[in-house]
Amino acid sequence: MPVTTLEDLFSSPGFLAIFFSVLLTIANIMVGVSILPHDQREKGYRLHRILFGAMIISYGLFLIHLAQINRPSISAYFVLAYLLLAVPFSRRLNVTLHAIISSIALVLISAIAVFNLL
Repeated sequence: MPVTTLEDLFSSPGFLAIFFSVLLTIANIMVGVSILPHDQREKGYRLHRILFGAMIISYGLFLIHLAQINRPSISAYFVLAYLLLAVPFSRRLNVTLHAIISSIALVLISAIAVFNLL
């Protein structure tokens, strides 16, 4: 059933899950940028990991909701694989590359939200 009002949109559990996933991704990027100086890494690294885990859980809840109403697309699973593989692996390569790949993850999550919910 297509969404016709904002009330319908914000009452959808799938939208809330993907909305929180986007918000947590933005917060995680901001925390990651704030711990960029070497002396700040010890303090913010744990929060950075917790936010990443919460974002993965929120995206997983979105996929569970999609599985209940219809079959999730291959692109939704691709984004999950991207989040689980590319983002953590890029941290080992370069900090700047990690920030770029994380920003691309935000765009991919937003695209999945638009194409699967609206």
